[in-house]
Amino acid sequence: MNRRLAGYACATGVLLMLTAAGARSAAVGENAPLTMAQTQQSETRNAFHGVGVVTAIEPAGSLTINHEAIEGLMPAMEMTFPVNPRALANGVRPGDKIEFSVEGKTYTIVALKIVGHTE
Repeated sequence: MNRRLAGYACATGVLLMLTAAGARSAAVGENAPLTMAQTQQSETRNAFHGVGVVTAIEPAGSLTINHEAIEGLMPAMEMTFPVNPRALANGVRPGDKIEFSVEGKTYTIVALKIVGHTE
């Protein structure tokens, strides 16, 4: 009898995990392209959305951004953020306006998109 109950509990746990994974994929949208960083972000990180202008690119690959308020995380300011993976910063130049996702605990940029350029 105990083996049967243990089997049901295990099957129920697996079913719950698969249901949660399916709901997560449906929420993202089936036709939306995802980068590896966005996939990792949505599954394992508490990320916040920001908009700002890149003012400097640091030698270590970090970006200094003059950003608008990041709702739920911080007020508007200029700040240097590490980028992970560093390849996200490839092609970014000072003056680029970007939209980005920043991980709330480490303040690391985990996704970004160039949306314009200011002079």
